[in-house]
Amino acid sequence: MPTITTLIPAYKKEFLGETLLGLARQTFRDFRVILSDDSPDDEITHLIAAGHYGDLSKSLDLQVVRGPKNARLNHQSLIDRWAGSSPFVHLQLDDDVVFPEFYRSHMAAHQAGRFSASISRRWVTHGDTRPVMGINQPQVVAQSPLLHVPVDADTLFRTMVPTCNNWIGEFTHMVMSAEGARTYPRPPVDDLSYYGWLDVGFVLTAVQTAPLVIVRDHLGIFRQHAAQTTHQMKSGIGRVSSLAWVTTALLAWREGRITSADVVTAIKWNVHQCLERFGEDDAVINESFDLIQAHGADLERLCAAWRPFWLRLLASHPATAPATLPARESALA
Repeated sequence: MPTITTLIPAYKKEFLGETLLGLARQTFRDFRVILSDDSPDDEITHLIAAGHYGDLSKSLDLQVVRGPKNARLNHQSLIDRWAGSSPFVHLQLDDDVVFPEFYRSHMAAHQAGRFSASISRRWVTHGDTRPVMGINQPQVVAQSPLLHVPVDADTLFRTMVPTCNNWIGEFTHMVMSAEGARTYPRPPVDDLSYYGWLDVGFVLTAVQTAPLVIVRDHLGIFRQHAAQTTHQMKSGIGRVSSLAWVTTALLAWREGRITSADVVTAIKWNVHQCLERFGEDDAVINESFDLIQAHGADLERLCAAWRPFWLRLLASHPATAPATLPARESALA
C-alpha cells in the first residue's frame, strides 16, 4: 500500500505536463497517481498513450481512468475510487504545480500529531509558473514561530467565515489524512451543510474531526488563468459557489461557531460580490436577495427560508443534486 494516493481530476491538457513534472520530481516517492480524464473525447488519455508528455507518465506509478465529464463529480468520483486505500490522499488539480519537497514536508507535518489535513502555502502565478504574489494568512498563523501551525475548528471558522476569506487555498496544496478525507462533503439531502465551495466545505467539515496543520513553507503554485473554474461563474454551478458563503455563514451561526454580527458581515460581502458578478437581472440571485431582505433581521427565520431555497438550487443541477454518484461508486462501470 502506498503512503499517499494522488488524485488528478484532469480536464486541461495545456498545463498537465508541468503538473506531472512537479509530481515526478518529488523527493518523497511512496505515492501512486490516479488520473481521471474529464477532457472532451478522452483527449488526455490519448495524449498520454501517444507519449505526448514524454517520460513523465512512465516515471510515475500512474493509472488513467475515464472521468464522469463534470468537474465536481470528477473530484467526488476520485475520492470514491481511492476509498481509503492509503493513509493519505492528495487532490492535485491539473493546472497547479507542487515543488519537489511538497510530499516530504507534508508527511513531516502529519508526523507531528493527528490532523485531518496538512496545508502548505502557495505562490500565485499568472499563466506560467513564476511567482507573482502570496496569499495573506491570519495573524494567528502568520505570526506563529512554528513551521507547522495547528489550526482548530474555532480558529478556522472565526478567520474564514465572517469575511468569506478562503485563506487556506485549494486542494492541490493539501494532503488529507484518511480520517479527514472521509469527511469530504456531499450534496445534502434535507438540511444545510458546508457543501458549496468544494475546498472550503471540506476544510470546515474536516476540522471538526481533527485540526488542520499549516505548513508555512511555499511548496507550490496556484495558477490563475482565463480558463480556470473561478473565472467561469455565470452558470448554475457558479450560482451555487457564489451563494455558498451565505449558507456557510448561516450554518456556522446556527451551530454557535460565529456571531450574528459575523453573519451580517458575510452576507453583505456576498451580496456585493453577487451584484458585481451577475448584475441585477439574474432570477436566482434576485430570489436570494429577496429572502435576505425579507428575513435578514431574524436569522432564525432566514435559516428556515434559506434551507428550501438552497436545497432546490442544489437539486436543479445534476452535479450538485444529492446522490448523483453514490458513495464508493467507481468513476467507471
